[in-house]
Amino acid sequence: MQCGTLTVPIDWAKPGRGTVKIAVARAKATGKRLGTLLVNPGGPGGSGVEFALDRAGLSKQVRQRYDIVGFDPRGVGGSHAVLCGSVGVPPRTYPRHQADFAKLAAYQGKLYRACRKKTGLLYDFLGAGSVARDMDAIRAALGEHKVSFYGVSYGTWLGQRYAELFPGRVRSMTLDSTMDHSVAGALRFSQDEARALEVAYSQFAKWCPTSKHCALRGRNPVKVLDNLMLRAEKGTLHEIGSPKTRLAPPDLASMVHGSSYDPIAWAQLGQEFLALTRQKPRPVKTRAAVADADGEFAGILCADWSFPVRDYKELAAVRVGTRRAAPHVRLSPLGWSAITSCIGRPNPARDPQRPYRIKGTPPILIANAVGDPATAYPWAVGTNRQIPGSALLTYQGTGHGVYGLSPCSRKVVDTYLLNGTTPVAGASCPAVPPDFSQQRTRRPPVKPNRFAY
Repeated sequence: MQCGTLTVPIDWAKPGRGTVKIAVARAKATGKRLGTLLVNPGGPGGSGVEFALDRAGLSKQVRQRYDIVGFDPRGVGGSHAVLCGSVGVPPRTYPRHQADFAKLAAYQGKLYRACRKKTGLLYDFLGAGSVARDMDAIRAALGEHKVSFYGVSYGTWLGQRYAELFPGRVRSMTLDSTMDHSVAGALRFSQDEARALEVAYSQFAKWCPTSKHCALRGRNPVKVLDNLMLRAEKGTLHEIGSPKTRLAPPDLASMVHGSSYDPIAWAQLGQEFLALTRQKPRPVKTRAAVADADGEFAGILCADWSFPVRDYKELAAVRVGTRRAAPHVRLSPLGWSAITSCIGRPNPARDPQRPYRIKGTPPILIANAVGDPATAYPWAVGTNRQIPGSALLTYQGTGHGVYGLSPCSRKVVDTYLLNGTTPVAGASCPAVPPDFSQQRTRRPPVKPNRFAY
């Protein structure tokens, strides 16, 4: 590996306001070189340097032909990581009334000010527009006329923004598990995320009766989840191994969410749900759900995404509408965290949701799983419709980051990266059931927590 830094302006519109060093790593092509492939793993907040160290999980054929170049986006890892410090005990993520909402808004505002003070001017320039300009500076520093790009999850938004600003510099672009920056409003965003998690769980429910590895075999997994949700609502369910800690409905949704990035985790989910069903119903000490206090996540996401929610009444309406859209999982903790992280921040998004403005690029490849728990499949369909000449590959299973989920999807992406050939309209890859017989050699899924696009 070759590692270094590239100095770029903090504010590209006013370069004299200061600079930031961007950490960059390169794994050189091992064979006849085709060009440079910029990579990003998403997050927001994922390290592109670490992704490059793993060669982005790409095949030997791709590594032979491309220099794999990863970078830590500004505010991340080795690129002047966001600093915030402690700002006190976070309030409830799921407010019960206006007073709770006011505390949440005040806390997020306080968090912004702490991050802005410790991080400096850079904290106001973490959006994808600035990162895309950094990417083009990396291209120029490498002496490349054009670059290819492979982005996963939130990394797809960085690629999309680069394609908008520098269409003539794109050689090829793969958007694996894509964000859709045209999805506006807190309710629509939350519903899309929750429906995506509902689809992922429905695929688990279909797999469970067919596998000896499912501890819930012989039961209806959907009814199991519904019953656990009712118990969690009544306060008679506790965390496994922690009998004094209450499980709330969003905690159950988090368990589903964390197991849906890769079906290899389905066996564990079945075991956990079976253990919960065997608990004796009894009142459990209430645990107050707290805010996900992540100033880096909020600083990056809220620079480009707007979820206007003015008070508790409007936030409660979002939750009610989301539950109607996804009656079994009820909500997506990831989608909810995105919305609540942006409440109370003093600065509005610099580049809020809008239709795409991508024209003049080569064909772009979009790949997404039907049962993706983080980037909803309809987002891939919508992005495909808005980008002229783009192609959509549908993976029929559950998971996030389809390149590593099946030989079929790897072959399609490899063919595109190596030859520029996009799949035909309606192209899809069948779902691959989890294989518990051996350790599979493939790129690990994105870290399954509430902060993972």
